[in-house]
Amino acid sequence: MQKKTMLLASVGVLVLVVALVFALNLVSPPSPGGSGPAAPTLSTPRTLGSEEALEVVHASVQAALDQMDRDTARAAVQLGSLGMTDNETREVLKELALVSPAVIDATAVSKDGIMLTVEPVEYHHVEGSDIRSQEHVARLISTQKPVMSRVFETVEMVNATDIEHPVFSPSGAFNGSASLLFRPVVLLTIAVEEALAGRTAEVFVVDTDGVVLYDRDPAEIGTNTFSSPQFRDYPELQQVAKRMMSEPNGSGEYTFRAQGGTAMVKKTVSWTSVGLHGTEWRVVAVEGVNPA
Repeated sequence: MQKKTMLLASVGVLVLVVALVFALNLVSPPSPGGSGPAAPTLSTPRTLGSEEALEVVHASVQAALDQMDRDTARAAVQLGSLGMTDNETREVLKELALVSPAVIDATAVSKDGIMLTVEPVEYHHVEGSDIRSQEHVARLISTQKPVMSRVFETVEMVNATDIEHPVFSPSGAFNGSASLLFRPVVLLTIAVEEALAGRTAEVFVVDTDGVVLYDRDPAEIGTNTFSSPQFRDYPELQQVAKRMMSEPNGSGEYTFRAQGGTAMVKKTVSWTSVGLHGTEWRVVAVEGVNPA
């Protein structure tokens, strides 16, 4: 868990890069007949209540996951009539690897859990890797049903999440799986920014191990609610976090530092769940912040 936390934190800076793209939307286009761009038009973002924030962010994140799931399922169908190691397989995987900026690579995995073909080219070196011991791969081989992994350290030496769909031959024989490996922080940053465009809310996302997958503060990404030092001395937070890990929906209160400051405040939070194939993340919105 400590290694997972450190690697996730190292990609937290990607939040800032992705956010810059959305910041461009604040600048109005050049005025007609003008010699240069018009002055930026800035407006005060509308603050959303927790119920509305959860609704729009949940919908956006789930839609992003669903789309990646559909893309992986489509690739699995295409691979069914191919050899899993031929040039046609590479073309299918190249296309799959381009479906989102969050994607790391796409792989054709054998029925024994061997990475047969990997795209893009910078990950060709992991071809031949045996990943059958990974929990989600073992589950797919056993059940021959789609899976989404928890965040884990991959053979590519990154922390990521994997969506896999089984591949079946035209005769119905199980041939392996199509894998789509992606960075949750990038997917979540894009989905949350799109959901909150022109509006604001304090929202974060954690997995059911307590690891922060998304937060407006990049320093929080990759921390663990149960083991990171900054959370250990807050028993109310620990109690709410334990409920959050076991309850798909709920609400609670805890005392913690104000976002971006050191003053102690009482935070009221509500949460809901997103996910695929039995693996869930919690989307959390802060309802109110009051002096502790």
